[in-house]
Amino acid sequence: MTSAAQTIREANDAVEASLRTFMDDRELPLYKMMAYHLGWVDELGEPSHRTPQDRLRGAVAFLSSRASSGNAGSGNAVAVAIELLFNFTLIHTDIQEGNPDRMSRPALWWVWGPAQGINAGDGMHALARLVILNQADTGVDPVAISGELKILDTSALQFCEGAYMDTVFQERLAVGVEEYLSMVGSISGSLVAGAAQIGFNAGNSTDEKLAGGLTTFGRDLGVIWRLQEDHAAIWGTESMDEGAQGRLISKKKTLPVVHALETAEPSTRRELGNMYAQRVIDPANISHLREILDQSGSQEFTEQKISDHTDSAFSGLDSVGVDAEIADALKSLVGDTARG
Repeated sequence: MTSAAQTIREANDAVEASLRTFMDDRELPLYKMMAYHLGWVDELGEPSHRTPQDRLRGAVAFLSSRASSGNAGSGNAVAVAIELLFNFTLIHTDIQEGNPDRMSRPALWWVWGPAQGINAGDGMHALARLVILNQADTGVDPVAISGELKILDTSALQFCEGAYMDTVFQERLAVGVEEYLSMVGSISGSLVAGAAQIGFNAGNSTDEKLAGGLTTFGRDLGVIWRLQEDHAAIWGTESMDEGAQGRLISKKKTLPVVHALETAEPSTRRELGNMYAQRVIDPANISHLREILDQSGSQEFTEQKISDHTDSAFSGLDSVGVDAEIADALKSLVGDTARG
């Protein structure tokens, strides 16, 4: 039996190859900017020798299509679409949050400016829709294409709703745990749920139970990834990616902080309130923030929520009879740290 790591790598490689094929021969410098963001070229447009980026949301779509149809190639187009949509969200998030770095080098907007960053991000969103529409040229049923577009656009809209609430919460101290988890379900869970659902649809199965199990898994996986980042932002700063670091410093709420603000003693809540009343979180204060959260039991609470969503994600797969090789591969993504 193929190992979970190998199955994920094969799915990742298939998505990467299809993504490169779709983006090839686009000469306008706008597309070179996109290629830079995707890790293929440097700032001068020369081929990059960096380690290839993981395409994990595309891999979820690809494997969900396999679970639905058994055909390894049926989900290529939708996997490319969901990856383009995800990268559209990354570009816009970097601009909105002022993140100067992405994947350990300058972010697209930092190199070419916010205006061109918006152009590149919006262009990727348009390309995500086009790659689905282009399936009509290969004989894919227009009804199926319409369904896939609905999933893609619904995922994009839910992400925007989550991003709106994430920004609102930035300046609000009174944010409840359930309110925060609902936001995470939109901003992170929606894209991975959409990947699972659009992959299932590409496989042309009519098994509604399977569709539900895959979609539940995807939403839980997206939430897990965000909560793992929340945890790393406080207790694993050395391995934290630039985006998570930027969110913490810019006062974007994380689950541990929301938990402490909701449940800690009044004096502790006042201290946190004073810290979050500043324009930004001073990096020098992160160690003290960690101490406050440790005393509030917020690390254990966050770890328990990750565990709860992991149980839900695994149950979603186990209850619908997903092929064992595919299920093992999808489950292995719960522990993946290269989320982009």
